[in-house]
This record gives sequence, C-alpha cells and structure tokens, in this order.
Amino acid sequence: MVTENKRVYSFGFWAHWYFIALVLSPLICYLDYMTINQGFERIYGSTIVLFAVLLLLARGTQNVVFRYYLPAGIILAIYFMIWDLVLWQDVIARKGIFYEFFLNRTLQTVAVLFVVDNLIFSHRLIDTLVRLMKGLIVLGVVVSFIQVVYDPFFFTPDHFRESMLHYDWGSNVLQVRRLSVFGFTDVNDVGLSFLPIVALVTGYEVKEKNRIPVLYLVLSFFIVVVNNSRYIQLGFFIAAAPALFYQKKIIRNAIVAILGFAVLIVLMGVVLQLVGYDVSRYIEERLLDEAGGNTRILAFEVFKQFFPENPFFGTGQHLTEDVIIAIANRSSQIHVGYLSHLFSYGIVGTFLAFLFWGLVTARLWRVAKKTGFYGSFFGFMVFLWANVTMVYYWIFTFGLILCYLFASYYDSKEESA
Repeated sequence: MVTENKRVYSFGFWAHWYFIALVLSPLICYLDYMTINQGFERIYGSTIVLFAVLLLLARGTQNVVFRYYLPAGIILAIYFMIWDLVLWQDVIARKGIFYEFFLNRTLQTVAVLFVVDNLIFSHRLIDTLVRLMKGLIVLGVVVSFIQVVYDPFFFTPDHFRESMLHYDWGSNVLQVRRLSVFGFTDVNDVGLSFLPIVALVTGYEVKEKNRIPVLYLVLSFFIVVVNNSRYIQLGFFIAAAPALFYQKKIIRNAIVAILGFAVLIVLMGVVLQLVGYDVSRYIEERLLDEAGGNTRILAFEVFKQFFPENPFFGTGQHLTEDVIIAIANRSSQIHVGYLSHLFSYGIVGTFLAFLFWGLVTARLWRVAKKTGFYGSFFGFMVFLWANVTMVYYWIFTFGLILCYLFASYYDSKEESA
C-alpha cells in the first residue's frame, strides 16, 4: 500500500510539472527551435505517450479509468497510422514503428485524455496555471505590439516568414499573420491554443471569482485583431462565451456583451489608428475582402471534382498532384477543413474523426452543465469552428490539452463534493 501511494504521488508530481511546462511551451519551444529543433509534438507529445504507458503498466488495466471516447481515438489513430504506413513506407522502415507510435498526434491526444482522467489535480495547480496563462496573455500583447509597430516577424519562425513572403503577404500590414508569442509551438496556435486559453481564463474567473475578466478579454482581443486571421477574430467570441454564464443570467449577459463588444471594437479601432493602421482600409481590404470567400468557393469546386474518385478511404493526403494542378496557385489547399478531411480520409476516416471529436465534445459539455465551468467546452468549440475555414485535424495543441485537464479537474471536484 505504501509503495502504491508513493507511485501515485510520483505520477502526480511529474504530471504537475508537465502541465506547468505546457503553459510555458511557447517559450520552451522557442529555446528548442534555437537549439535542437525537435518541435512541440516530439517534446510534449512523445512525453505524454510514454507517461500514459507507464501509468497503465503501473496501475494495471483493472485499476484505471478508460472512458468511452478513448477506443474511438485509438481506432482513429490506427486509421491514420495505416495511411502513414502506406504513404511513407521508407520513413517508417528507416525510423521504426515506435517512431510512428510516439509521434502519432491522435495517440498523443488519447494519451493526455487517459492521464487527466486517471490522476487527481489540486486547486493549487489549477490556480497556478491560470496565473501563468494570464501572464502569457500579457506577454502576447507585448509581442503583438512589437510586431505591429516594428517587425511583423519578430519572434516568428523563419519558415513562416518565408511562407508569408511567398504569398506576398509579408509586406502587406493587412494580410500578414502576426503570431504573437505563439509561433514556435505551431503556426496555428493563435487560434488553436491561445483562444482556448482565453476560454479557460474566462471560465475560471466566472466560476471561481464570480467576475468577468474584462482586462484580459480586451488584451486578448488586441492579439486576435492584429493577427489578421478572420476565423481567429470570429473565434474570439466563441472563446469569450463563458462570460455569458456569469451569475447564470445568460440573456442579460448577452445584451451587455453585445454593447460591450461594440464599445471594444470602437476602442480597438482608435488604438489601431494610433499605432499606424488605416482602419477604413482595414475594414474594406481585410474584413470585407472577397478573396477569402473565393478560396472557399474554390474548395467546394475542387472537392466536387476529386472526391468521387476515392470517396470511402480518401487519398491519405490533402494535396495530390491533380489537386495542385486544379488549384493552380489560387489557394494553398482545399480551404475548408471538413471538405479537405473528406477528400483526404474519405467517408470512413471522417466518420471516425467526427465520432472521436463528437465524444470529446459531449464529455466537455456534460462537465460544463454539471459543474458550471464552461471554459473547456468553448475552448474546444474553437477547434470545431476553425475547420469551417482552415485545415487542421489534430486536437493535441497546448491550449486544447489544458481544456481536457480543466474539465477533468472540475469533474473530479464535483464528484468528490
């Protein structure tokens, strides 16, 4: 019994520091980029897979929680793994099957869900993570401000800068994507990690402090506006949605939110004007730009043309030579995530993905309804919204991982009350 308790404590100790390091991942991944350059998936993904395996071996299959969404995730991971084996046989042969196992991003998600479901986390850890996330928001504002007034590629990976310059966006202040402090974990993490963090901070403040974190919402809004991605700008309102549940007065809060955001938008327009933006040009050439709509129409056209060729299992990749020729530099890909997934992985693969994502969403919603903490649910909803316009299928980002952790914490807290 003593040995078992020590073992549980040891796992809890290391998990504690893993999640603290996770919030600091934008800085840790910057140091990694400047040195050994392994990337977020290798550093955090392979670590959590190994951790989950050790936890399972230590406790045994009879003494762990194995929730209903994990089998769906494992089946989806196997499906992706089969496609990897078909397409990248030389890579798998050279690096081995363990390489594929530890770096399969769906298995990484399964691993972190398994870990958070089988460990108890303290309020002290959750409070520490929220403080760190608030600090990350402040740091993000500072870096975004420097990117606006000095260099849009300050604290940005070189390969992303090259991509922006390739599409002639590097010199266009209205088109360039400013990644703030989040570029070194993944170039999509302003949307898929930062916005979930906004949802978590908002949900935590509403539930634990009985207040809306107005200052952090204003600071976050600045980051998303100057990023220039419209899906992120709209996604901000999803991330801020936990504020609607303040004191459980949703209708009143919705009216106040509409008025508040109207004031915030005007205020942000003044700030942008002061830092050198031509706001009227920004509205006309960026917010009302038709080019984004055209790429989505093109996505439907290309999908309609090529999907019938491989409707059940897809192609295993989202860009084939035929698709590249059909797009003809009018876009970088089939620019609607769900259509691209159908093309890439077919009806079978997309059903498996929707099953896994749907079960995770249902879990987060049930926790929200039961506990009154809506941060994790709306944080995950940002991912589902993102794929209406962009292409990103992996729900292993540092912001989404924190959503799973917070949901597990509040669920276990409610059960033990």
